[in-house]
Amino acid sequence: MLLFKIILAPVLIALVSLAGRKWGPGIAGWLLGLPLNSGPILFFLLLEQGPRFAADAARGSLLGILAWAAFCVAYALSCVKTSWWWSTLIGWAAYFAVGLLLLPVHLTANWVFVLVTLALIAILVLFPKAPQTDLPSDAPKPDLWLRMATASLMVVTLTGVAKILGPTRSGILSAFPAYTTILAVFSHRHGAASAIQTLKGVTVGLYTAAVFLLVLSLSLTRLGGALSFALASGAGLVVQTLSLLYVRRTTSEARG
Repeated sequence: MLLFKIILAPVLIALVSLAGRKWGPGIAGWLLGLPLNSGPILFFLLLEQGPRFAADAARGSLLGILAWAAFCVAYALSCVKTSWWWSTLIGWAAYFAVGLLLLPVHLTANWVFVLVTLALIAILVLFPKAPQTDLPSDAPKPDLWLRMATASLMVVTLTGVAKILGPTRSGILSAFPAYTTILAVFSHRHGAASAIQTLKGVTVGLYTAAVFLLVLSLSLTRLGGALSFALASGAGLVVQTLSLLYVRRTTSEARG
């Protein structure tokens, strides 16, 4: 089980990273909006803690999308005028501030989904326009290994402390933007425009994560793990396909 935890998430992140190198930062961010971190974590929580705990954790992860999106817009707004490390600190501060505010929230999964949907619309409106710039085709090679190592660490750590934290805290923490931070920082090294396109792609991709987590939260205790994950993945795939049209349009506009 431990070996499976260590391998699964890094493989997923590596595939997304390689795809992003080929199609650009906007598409890379959009792919990173997939529940590549929370999905594996919820799967292991289902195996180790049972369907009720995993369903509650899925609702917590759905709430955590608000904190994740807060990081994205905070980093994007600050990276135009600050360095990557200042932007990272500002983004993390936004994530933890929103995460703390979410802890006492006890809405049902349906109402959390409505809240997340409206919040993502507002956040996309707040995104700064990426300045015109030429985008590089390749990312630094160490980036890929760093993402993969972070993926292993996050999944092993969060599943290990989940019983202590409880489902809501575990769910919110599973939305910590570890991979998003890495992708944003390496994109920022090529200019603010690249970082903004990446983070806007992530935010659009969060609609997929929201649908995936909603279906899991509602179905895990009723339909079992296999069918619930299949339904959630199918619903998420539909949303991801539709959101691709938006990402491609905004990426084309950014390139002029």
